[in-house]
Amino acid sequence: MATQIEVRPVREYSCAQAELYEGLEIIWGSQSEREAEFIAFKTSYTAGLSVTRLAAIAAAQALPDGQARGAEAEVLRIQLTEKLDIITGKWNSLDSYIKDAFPGEYYKPRIEEAGKQYYAKATQKNWEYVKQLLVSMKNFLTLHNAVLLAEGGMPAAFAASVDTVKTAFDGLLTDYKDAQQDSQEETDAKILANNAIYGDGRKMMEDGKEIFRKNASVRDRFVWEKVLALVTPPTADGTATVEGDLGPGGVAGINYTGFHGTSGTRIKIYALLSVMHYYASNMAGGPPMTPGLFVNPDDVQDYAGDEFGGLIGLSDTNPFLCVQNTGMVNGHYKLFANHLTS
Repeated sequence: MATQIEVRPVREYSCAQAELYEGLEIIWGSQSEREAEFIAFKTSYTAGLSVTRLAAIAAAQALPDGQARGAEAEVLRIQLTEKLDIITGKWNSLDSYIKDAFPGEYYKPRIEEAGKQYYAKATQKNWEYVKQLLVSMKNFLTLHNAVLLAEGGMPAAFAASVDTVKTAFDGLLTDYKDAQQDSQEETDAKILANNAIYGDGRKMMEDGKEIFRKNASVRDRFVWEKVLALVTPPTADGTATVEGDLGPGGVAGINYTGFHGTSGTRIKIYALLSVMHYYASNMAGGPPMTPGLFVNPDDVQDYAGDEFGGLIGLSDTNPFLCVQNTGMVNGHYKLFANHLTS
C-alpha cells in the first residue's frame, strides 16, 4: 500500500494579513486610476476588473482570522481541563477503595487493572490517555463492584457517577477534535484565499512596472515593497527579525538581548500553519516558567516591548525567550522587534 503524503497549502505572501489586505487595496486602486493603459497593454484586463479584485480581497479578509478559528477549540479544551480535574478526583477515590478492598500484594495487580498505567499521562492533558483511563475505570468497576461496595467502602452511587463523567468527557473530546479539524479547514481556506488575491496582485504589479517603466513615480505604485512602506512607515532606527520552522512539539530559543523592558520598542509575534507558544524560561530552549503567549495559525500579535516582556514572564531569573510549536502539524514562527525613534 502506497504511503499517503499530506499536502497543506503554504502561505506565499511574506507580510502580516492586515498589511496584505491594505497593500492590495492600494495597488488595485492605482490600477483602477490607470485602467485604460492596462487594457491597452493586455486583453486580459477588462473594464471594472479592479472592482472584482477588491471584492475578492474583502471576501478573503472576511474569512475568520486565527483567533476566531481557534476560539471554539480553545473553549472546549478549557472544558476538557475542568472535566479532567473531576476525573482525577474520581481516580483518587477509586484508588482508596481498591486499597481497602484488595490489601497487601493484591493491590498492585488490581490498581494496574483499573488503569494506573494511563494516569500519569492523563494528568498531563493527554486526552487519549484520559479516555483510556476512564475505559479501564469503568471496566474495573463493572467487574469488581460487589467487593468494592462490601470491602472497599465505595458509595453505591460511585460507579454511576464515573459513567456520567465518562459520557460527558467522551462527548467533549469528540467536539474538541471536530473543532480542531474545522479550524484547520478554515486555516487552509484562508491561506488559499490570501494566496489567490496576492497572486493576482503580483501579476498585475509586474505588468504595471512594465507599462510604466519610463515613469518612475507611477512605476513605484506597483512595487510591492514600496506599497508596504506606505502601509507600515519606516519609523525605526533599529530592527531585528528572527524566524524559523518547527515541527510539532519543537522548541527554539530566540536571542532577545536589548529588547525586553523597553517601552520604545514594538514587538510583533507571528505564527504560520500551527499554534506557536512564546514564553520565558530559565534556560535556552527550556520549559515555560509562565503561561506566556499563544499565537494561532496565520495570526500576528503586536505589543510594546515592556508589555511583551511582562506577559511572557521575562526576568532576571527567566531571561531566555523561547517558542514552541504546540500544534499537530509543522509550522513557522517569526518575531519582529522594532526600536522606535523618539
